[in-house]
Amino acid sequence: MTARPAAGNDHYDVLIVGNGPGGAITAARVAETGKRVLLLERGDFLPRERDNWSSRAVFGDAKYTAGETFYDSRDRPFRPELHYYVGGNSKVYGAALFRLLPGDFGEVRHPDGVAPAWPLSYDDMEPYYVRAEHLFCAAQPPHDYHPGTRQSRQGVCR
Repeated sequence: MTARPAAGNDHYDVLIVGNGPGGAITAARVAETGKRVLLLERGDFLPRERDNWSSRAVFGDAKYTAGETFYDSRDRPFRPELHYYVGGNSKVYGAALFRLLPGDFGEVRHPDGVAPAWPLSYDDMEPYYVRAEHLFCAAQPPHDYHPGTRQSRQGVCR
């Protein structure tokens, strides 16, 4: 792992663990207040190589996923799609930032039970979606956008 030695007089007001999309947004927001922010990442830099651009290597072969094993509620093992690199899962997310739909915040019934509704609504989250889209220069569908059409969209940048 590559690390920069800390000077004895380094002082930070806020430590953020993980610099994927969530950590990056949090760091940007806190830094706007004038605070000094330190980002701590679990992994090293993703190696620059041809497989970075291969969907088969990244998703099919799971080349960059962590070698951890998790267990589901029935004690069956599975490998989560976690990527421990500087930038977190954003290193392999395909440059797609999706908003949840309003109905995704409600109660969901599954064969194994019920997932409770979120304590927040889509309307509560919408201003944060807009802020994230500006921070990451993400394209937002126009109000008259219909999936499956070839309408072009401009990214929004601050």
